[in-house]
Amino acid sequence: MVQVGDVSIGSGKPKICASITETDRKSIIAAADILLQKRVDIIEWRIDYYREAGHWDMVLETLQRLKMSLYGRPLLVTFRTKEEGGSQEIETAAYRELLDHIAQSGLVDMIDVEIFKDFTYEELAGDRTPEVKERFENLKQWIESLRQRVVVVGSYHNFDRTPEDAELKDRLQIIDESGVDIPKMAVMPANRLDVMRLMMFTLQMAEQMDKPLITMSMSRIGSISRISGEAFGSAVTFGSIGQESAPGQLPVNKLEEMLDMIHQNYQ
Repeated sequence: MVQVGDVSIGSGKPKICASITETDRKSIIAAADILLQKRVDIIEWRIDYYREAGHWDMVLETLQRLKMSLYGRPLLVTFRTKEEGGSQEIETAAYRELLDHIAQSGLVDMIDVEIFKDFTYEELAGDRTPEVKERFENLKQWIESLRQRVVVVGSYHNFDRTPEDAELKDRLQIIDESGVDIPKMAVMPANRLDVMRLMMFTLQMAEQMDKPLITMSMSRIGSISRISGEAFGSAVTFGSIGQESAPGQLPVNKLEEMLDMIHQNYQ
């Protein structure tokens, strides 16, 4: 279990996280006001949608306004790169500098880090070269520096396919090895079998790991994975209040109803 404010991630019902994807400050604060009226456990600000994301002073000002608007609700900040389904390109140095500034600001509770940014699966899953070992060690050290201030979610997104179980396991082990607090994997199913395969994989891994795990099968056919995490071991589910930040997200009010219904049957 990971404690973030009053929210216990990995205990009880999957926690609902809703994303703010607006492009300007006024709309971002308005979206936060709407979310405060919902039973949302965690609020995610997707900075890659923010048109001023390249200007740290603007990001900081918006973070300050957003934090004041949330009245203690946990805030997760994410810059999703285009390679993993986001809306902006960003160089690695700028990506790390931005997340460093955000962690040091004291205004956020959680930060998402893309573990496979600048690494291929083959580089990390096989026999690592000295150069790859050095780069991965640098990543681990950077993540540890972030963890001194915030909870770190280590993520992997695949919008093309659901890898085979062996690759899923390798990737999850690599995310865990990086030292993050919460591993997260979101993949695209080709069919219902892919959806069930991810859920069974999650169940097996959740029983073996000593930290919460977040997984989801994207698209409409993967919606079942967004509501049944209590049954198979996914600790957080992502919902929307308007624009989806990933395919297959459900409106938070419907998500809440379905999570409650399933939870009642576990009592």
